Amino acid sequence: MNKRKLLFFFIVLLFSTHILLFAQDNNQSDYLVLNTGETLYGRVQYIKERGFGGRSFYKKVRITDTSGKRKKYKRKNVSGFSVDGSVFKSFWLSQQSQPFPRVSLENPRYDIAFKNGEQHFLRIVSKGRLNHYELEWFDQESSALWSMSLLKKEGDRFFIRADQGLFGLKRKVLLNYFSDCPKLQEKIRQKELKKVHQIVTFYNTNCLP
Repeated sequence: MNKRKLLFFFIVLLFSTHILLFAQDNNQSDYLVLNTGETLYGRVQYIKERGFGGRSFYKKVRITDTSGKRKKYKRKNVSGFSVDGSVFKSFWLSQQSQPFPRVSLENPRYDIAFKNGEQHFLRIVSKGRLNHYELEWFDQESSALWSMSLLKKEGDRFFIRADQGLFGLKRKVLLNYFSDCPKLQEKIRQKELKKVHQIVTFYNTNCLP
């Protein structure tokens, strides 16, 4: 191969690599949605991985576009975002007579209340007549990321907590919440359904409106 052909080969290779990287950058699944309705695409970061105090949530959600330019947005100005294929939606939640979030066995209800609530980004697990979300928080001692499953029927202005960590489902809470579907109550009572996603699927499939 002479020098001219070799040079041409390297130019084509360099150009092809540039196109490939550009395409990868512009096919990112991450995006951020502002309260204004504007959608921004790029690499989204909402968790601080290092620093004093261990892992925690950023006070401002960050997004880096394909040119490397980074912007920060106050959480209250963000209505949702997607990170690595997981979609998060903003809700203002309150829990009566308790600081939030608290791993509570007594009060499983979380009201949607913008005026006196605290903002949280809930991860959307599945959508339907019964919606399944997850609320995340960091353990203060270990910096481990924990989550709880929250359920909300279409039209409700509140969530109920469906599980209690290693102890499994909150069966008494679920029995009360699904009084509109005796078939599901019986499945829960007989412990035939052991996972939150099984309950969600059963309700959306078998419990008629």
